[in-house]
Amino acid sequence: MEYAKDEVFQVKYSTGLNRLKGKDETWTSRLASSIKKHKLLTIIMLAFFVFTTINLIMIGNFIKILQNV
Repeated sequence: MEYAKDEVFQVKYSTGLNRLKGKDETWTSRLASSIKKHKLLTIIMLAFFVFTTINLIMIGNFIKILQNV
């Protein structure tokens, strides 16, 4: 049991907290799990930023065209 707890699951017992403590996650793994959990929200946010960028580029080009006329 000790082998399974320590090696396979990467779990350690914290005497100060009096509970089991898992392996610390990095911010990238937390971000990836959050994206997997909230797919619709991620797609909506990504589409918003893409469309906003395209809109700003088109407005800039329109202003350049008006300045040349």
